[in-house]
Parts: sequence; C-alpha cells; structure tokens
Amino acid sequence: MRFTILGPVRVRHNNEVRTLGRSQRRGLLGFLLLNAGRVVPSEAMIDALWDGAPPSSARAQIYSGIHAIRGELRTLGLETVTSVRGGYALQAGTEDLDLALFEACERQARSQQDPEHVVRLLRQGLGLWNGPALSDASGAYVESVRAHLEEKRLACVEGLIDAELALGRHGTVISEFQGLVGSHPLRERLRAQLMLALYRSGRRIDALDLARNLRRTLVEQHGLDPGHAVVELEQAILRADPSLDLSPPQVTVGARRASPGEVPAQLPADTADFTGRDQELAVALRTLTGVPEAVPRICAVTGPPGVGKTVFAVHVAHRVREHYPDCQLFVDLRGADTHPADPGEVLAGFLRALGVDPGAIPESCDERSALYRTLLANRRALVVLDNATDETQVRPLLPGAATCAVLVTSRRRLTGLGAQPPIGLRPFDDEESVTLLSRIAGAGLVAADDAGSREVARLCGGLPLALRIAGARLAARPHHGIGELAERLADEHRRLDELTYSGLAVRASLDLSYQGLSEPERRLLRRLAFLDVPEATPWLAVAVGGESRADAEEMLESLTDIHLMRVIGVDRTGQVRYGLHDLVRAYCRERMADEESAADAVSTVASAARHLLRLATEARAANWGRDYHARLAGELTVEVDKKSLAFAADHAVTWLGVERATLSGVIRQTSELGLFNECWRIAMVGSWLYDVQSYTGEYRAMLSIARQAARKSGDRRAEALVMAASGELRVFLGAVDEGEPMLREAEQIFAELGDEHGLADVGQKFGTLERLRGEHAAALRRYQRLHEFFQTVGDHDGVALALRCIGQIHLAERRPGEALPYLEEALAVAAEGQNEWRRLTVLLWLGEVYRKLGRLDEARAAFLPVARMVERVGDASGGTLARLGLAEVAIDAGDHGEARAQLVLASEHATRCGILPMICKVRVAIARARLHAGDLAEAAETIEHVLPLIVGMTALPLRTEAMELLAEVREQLGDPVGAARIHAEIQRDRADLERR
Repeated sequence: MRFTILGPVRVRHNNEVRTLGRSQRRGLLGFLLLNAGRVVPSEAMIDALWDGAPPSSARAQIYSGIHAIRGELRTLGLETVTSVRGGYALQAGTEDLDLALFEACERQARSQQDPEHVVRLLRQGLGLWNGPALSDASGAYVESVRAHLEEKRLACVEGLIDAELALGRHGTVISEFQGLVGSHPLRERLRAQLMLALYRSGRRIDALDLARNLRRTLVEQHGLDPGHAVVELEQAILRADPSLDLSPPQVTVGARRASPGEVPAQLPADTADFTGRDQELAVALRTLTGVPEAVPRICAVTGPPGVGKTVFAVHVAHRVREHYPDCQLFVDLRGADTHPADPGEVLAGFLRALGVDPGAIPESCDERSALYRTLLANRRALVVLDNATDETQVRPLLPGAATCAVLVTSRRRLTGLGAQPPIGLRPFDDEESVTLLSRIAGAGLVAADDAGSREVARLCGGLPLALRIAGARLAARPHHGIGELAERLADEHRRLDELTYSGLAVRASLDLSYQGLSEPERRLLRRLAFLDVPEATPWLAVAVGGESRADAEEMLESLTDIHLMRVIGVDRTGQVRYGLHDLVRAYCRERMADEESAADAVSTVASAARHLLRLATEARAANWGRDYHARLAGELTVEVDKKSLAFAADHAVTWLGVERATLSGVIRQTSELGLFNECWRIAMVGSWLYDVQSYTGEYRAMLSIARQAARKSGDRRAEALVMAASGELRVFLGAVDEGEPMLREAEQIFAELGDEHGLADVGQKFGTLERLRGEHAAALRRYQRLHEFFQTVGDHDGVALALRCIGQIHLAERRPGEALPYLEEALAVAAEGQNEWRRLTVLLWLGEVYRKLGRLDEARAAFLPVARMVERVGDASGGTLARLGLAEVAIDAGDHGEARAQLVLASEHATRCGILPMICKVRVAIARARLHAGDLAEAAETIEHVLPLIVGMTALPLRTEAMELLAEVREQLGDPVGAARIHAEIQRDRADLERR
C-alpha cells in the first residue's frame, strides 16, 4: 500500500488506485498524510482548508469528507483513519507514504560521505516525485506546502548534482540538468553548478555566458547583482584557476549547505564530576531512548533549588545526544526570576538557530510555535528546557513529532505535559555528598580529614550546589583545611552566607572586581544593570553614564575584558552589543540601591528615554521627515553626540529594528517610574516599527502601556495622540470597525483642545478609513481640507501626504488622468523636503497610475527603486506593494513568467508582514494573473477563497475589485448567469454605500 502526495494525491493498494473524487477531499487526505501518525483536531483541518474564513458548513464538510475517505479506503480493505479525542489520525509508516520515503532518502544521503551512495539515495528519493506536490488537491494550506516541498526537491537535485560533479560526471550534469536553469533562472547555486560542469567539459565560454545572463537578468528585473559564490566562480573560470579541477565541490543535501555549524548543538558542556543519581539516570535514559511512541518523548525533572537539576539534565542530554543527531536545542527559561523567559522570544531564538531569517519569523507566539513544529517534523531533535516556570510556559515550546524528545526541569512538579511521572531529585546522602566533595576539592584533601569532610557534607545538607561551593573553596584554598571550613559552617548565623551561590560567595567575588573600577565605570555598570533592557550599546552607555562617546566605548571594552560584561554580538547595523550576566546584573542592582538615591534611579531611566527619543526621531526623520510626531518627540530635547545621531540617521529603519527591545523595555520602565511624558512619546516615534517593519505585536503592547501612561499623566493631548495611533493600527490591520471608535474619541479630544494639528493628524487617519470603506467622496473632501491646512502651516510632509491621498482617491475612482498631476506634485514636494520615504510611497501610486494609463515602462521604472529600497531595509508591507506593482505591469504586458516570479516575492513579503489586507491584495493579484494566463478554474478558486476574508475587513474597494474579477472569470467559463448575479451584488454594495 502506498499513499502519494508528491504529485497527485492517490491511494494505491494491490495495483488498485483511488483518486477520492473532489479536489477538496484530496486536500483533506493530503493534510492528514502530512500529519501521519498524529492526532489532527477538527479545528486544525478547518483552518488548513479555509485559512481562518471557513463556511458555516465547515464541520459538516470535514465530517463528510472523512466519511468518504474512509469509505474509499475500506473498499481497498484498509482501516487507517481513526477518530481520536475530537480529531482524526491517519496511521501510515515510512514505507507507506512517498513523502516519508523521500525524506528518509534525503536524511540518509545527508549522512553519507561517499558521493556514489549519495547519488543512489537521492535518485531513489527524487524518483518518487510525479509532478508538483499535492498537484490535484485544494485547500488554503496547499500552496505554501507545495512551495516548501518543491524547495526541498530542488535542494536535493542540487545535492545530486554536487555528488555527480564530485564523481567527475560533468556530461551527465549538463545533459540531464541544463534545462532546470531555464525553469529556475534566479537559482544561483544551480547555475553555478552548471557553470562548473561546462567549464570542466571544456566549454569555458558557455560557462561564462551563464554568469553574464544571470547578471543581466538580475540587474534588469530586480536591480541586484549576482551573489558572492557566482561572482567568485566566474572570476576563477576567467583565470582558469586550477582549484576548479582539483577541488570538487562539497556534496550538500537539503535547503542549505550541510556543515557542522548548521546543525544546532546548543547543549552546555557536561560536568566532569557528575556524581550519583543512578536510579534517576536510568529512568531518564529509558524515557528518552526507549520504544518509539506516536508522540514526542517528554522527560520532566523536578526538585528544590540547588539540587542539581541543570547539571543532571545536561548530563542526561549528553548521554542521549547520539539518538538525536539532527538538532539539540537548549534554553534557560528563568523560571525563578521575576521576569521569566517569554515563550515567543524563546521560539524566535530557536527559529534563528534552525536557519529561519529573523525577518521571516512570525509575529505571534502561536505562529512561531507552528513554524517551530514544522521545522522539527521528521527531525531527530532533543530540546532541553531548563528552569521552567510552569506548563503554560513550556507548552508552546514542545515539538509535535514523535522523532523528537524534550527534557524539562523546574522547581514545580510538571504533571500537565502528558509526560511520564516527573523525576524528583533529592539531596545527596552522606556517601554521595563526600564523593562529590572529593571530586571537586581533591580526593587526597578529603581523605586526609574524613571526619571533617563528613561534617561539611552534613552541614551542607547534601545539597549539590552547596557542596560545589564548599568544594570549590577547598580546592582554591587547600591550606585552610576542611576542619576550618566545617567550623565556619557550624555557625548558623554565617552558614547561609557561606553557602549561597548567588549570595556571599558570588557577591564577594564580584565586589573585588567592582571596587577595582573607577567611579565612572562603577556608575555605568550600576545604571546599565538598573535599566530593564536585555542589551546595551555605546549610545545607551553615553545616556546613562554621562561620559563622552569615546569614553563610554572604552569603558564597555574595559568591563568586557574583566568579564563584568560580555560581547553578545554585532547587530545588523554594525553596532557591538553588550550584555550583563544575570548574577552581575543582580549584584549591580544591589549596588545601585545602596549607592544612589531613588531620584538618581528615575533620572537614569529619564536620560535613557530622552536619548532614545532623540535618536529614534533622527532615524525616523532621515526617511520620513520631521512630521507631527517627530516634533512632539522633540519637545523633550537632550544633547546627543553627533556620531550616534549620524549613525541612527544612516541606518534609519534598521536601527529602529535592532533597538526595538530597548524601546519596549524603556517604555515599560518609564511607565512604572511615572515618566509619562517620555513614555507616550516613545510610542509615537515607535510607530515606524509596525508601519515599516511590521512588528505589530510589539507596537500594540507599546501602545497599551502608552495609553495608560497618557491617562495617568492627565495630558489630554497625549491621550488623544495615543488613541489615534491605536485606532490607526487597527485600521491598518483590517479591523476598521474596531479602529473607528478610537479615532472618533481622539478627534473629540483634539476638538475640545482646539488642537488643529492634532485634528489634521487624526483626520488623515480617518481618510484612510474612509478610503478602505470605499467612501471616496468623503475622503476626497477631507484630503482637500487637509491639503489647505498643511499648506497654511507650512507642513511639507503633510502637503505631500495629502496630495498623494487625493491622487489615490482619483485612481480608486478610475480617473488615472486626474490622479496623475496630484501624484507628480506630491513627488516634487517630497523630493523638495528630502523626504525619501514619502517619495517612495508616492512612487508606488504613481507607478499604478502609469500602469492604468498604459505607460508600462514608466510604471516599471517607478516600482523598481521602491522594491530595491524596501528590501534593503526590511519593509515587508512596502515590499508587498512594490512587487505587486511589478507583477501587475507584467500581467498587462503578457509576461506570465515574470508575473509569477513577482507574485512569489509579493506573497513572501505579505506572509512576513502578516497584515491581512496585504495578504488579500496579493491573492487577488494571483487570481488576476491566473485569469490572464488562461487558468480559469484556478483563478475562480483563488478569488472565491479570498473573498470571505475581504468581506470580513469591510474593505469595499478591494471587495469590488475581487468581485469584478470573479465576474470576468465566470463569463469566460461560460456562466453569464453567475456573472450577472455578481454584477448585481456589486451594484447593491454601491447603493448601500451611497445610502450611508
């Protein structure tokens, strides 16, 4: 028996084949097969098939679909689909499913060193493919899964080519795979492989032509240059580098180059003096390496503080790591801290370790968890979750695959994880205590005073942490002897001081280092520790230390040299980022409380906040100009060194992105300390985080804090500003009905205050809302009034914005000729004000006007610079719109291949930003491209799937566009009645709008 999804979805048994009828039914079976061996809840199936917009009959359709699938399977004598706890499970072994067989071949090939074996395994795996994955299935999940599996297939093809090249089979590579370059013209690794094959076959000119064609394509279509690997190979071919003949390329299998550094191996070092725990160790090893089950193996370890849970877990992990060679992840969840690790942030770290680009990490914890489970599916992975708070913190971090194992430690008993009963660690008995003491302090020293050693062990209470501290002291000072230590421990008033790992021993060690510092260095350490931010940079050191930039940088390096600080890394802007160990932070906060006043503490946070405001405003102004919010932030002025200002301006968007954790931390602390004026202003300049880089979750949290701060401050203007920003965010995310009351409240407050600029600010937000609803006449009148106001007060950014929006209204009303002069004037105003970001946003709409006027070359020339800029800075929403514009130009030009390529990029950007209106716009464009390519059924299915999402957003213009497109498809499918019905519905929508 064989289920197939690498091509059409089929069931084969004893030479019989079943196709299961409707495409949706095949999509349902495909989803079960992708989750073979696991229970799939009905809700998960509904979401997979309809992506959050199910019909009212969704559950009934799932039930009937499962019933039909079971019926088909029973005719073949198969009972593989079962009902389990509110869901369904399909049981299929590796030998039953082509995808599982393919992935098994891929894994085996990855572990091979012999290219001949690699070739055999990869050809066996690739031979299982019979067209695009899930090629005849439908469902919301299908497109993304198909793209993911196609990427895996191509990566295996590239691995196969590497192996063939390593075997000297250049002719085979050329004859068999040359056509793939045409099918995938932008896949640089594939092109480089063919270049090498041609070169080794004596076809040097042909090899160089491949590089030149790639360069031409990239420059003309995307404004990019080839990657480093292709350029280096091209240069090597030009000089006939002998290494091309003598050094065959590395055999790689999978989506990325297989090298030791790419396999996450995060386990801390094992403990050389691990002692005892024989029974507990046996239970843990049996749990993690026993008979495979249908769910991940979970081993929970509990016990009191200091009992050695982390040491035990790390030792166990090293003992079983050979069973989990694909991945070992480790994290300290800081369960005992006042601020335990956030599961969403932990998942972000795991995803980065698993190769996910930071910009592609989803915003919500649930989406991150789903992607994490996907990446670990079919991997033999070990995840160590140390120092957990409770089950709630742990559950998002659990993989879903039975090939994985989890080892979790906590002070609490974790009984709600579906694991075996937790392993409870106890303090050591006398013999184990003495053994550990001797291994740390030295067997000779302990044996020389058996009575003293047993007394120390007794006074330590058998607690491994206390024994380690005592043993370390004995090892460091053997001349004091065990008897002397036993005497000190016997004093009950001193015992805890002697045995506290994060108390006296650590405090005394740190105090020695601390007192050796200069006062400016001590002040810097104290104040950086007091800030609720995870990392520090030179500008922050200047803000809290009060020294010059050069002195602050020198002090950071000096503190790093003596291990009171550590270099975390270099961020995307090139800034070195520094961190404090948790114990050093705790110690320095004690020093802050002892050596500085409460007023000093408040002043420290205020200075950090005002420096942050100044720099964030400078970064924002570099591209967006000094708009209303920038001027508000500037009301709290502070002197900032020129180097920091220039750096923030030069890196603009990227700078704000890398500092977003600082933004979040400082905004929380300003609120807690009553620095309300700083608090809400940080939220205002932080709006760029969501508008440009789509960090919507973080910005929503910042606004929530800022809203409370504004109310507590009694500043009505501040309250209105934050309320307006909150409403705008909801409108931006498609929740128009949620955003409108917030905008109304803000408008009322501005009116009461007589704040005309505030009214103008909220007015342009209302204009966006009206535009989304299709209330174009009202929006046009509003923008015309705003244009007059901004001209009167000399706000060039506002003038450019108003002109652009007026042009957008004319464009939405299908008057591109009338839109053109407004957009051209907006472009000139933005350029005059050196507002790069405003200029680029105008270019987006100007490109659309050119396209509507049939001036396709000018449209492409408008969209391309926007695409280049936004991709450089990571603006996912701008990237979506720019690539959509280029795709629409290609559709109009009849270039279906280019349209598909641009739509793939637009879809990637939209998925990354996670903003529903953007996602819907892309899907509508995909439907239009399919219509123009003659794929009428696919076009109809795409548009019918996205329409419920659009209706839910009350975005009338987009809905009208989608329905008109669907009507056109219906007409071409020979369904004039259906088309007429859709046109009638469009007219009813317009009539309703006019009545409103």
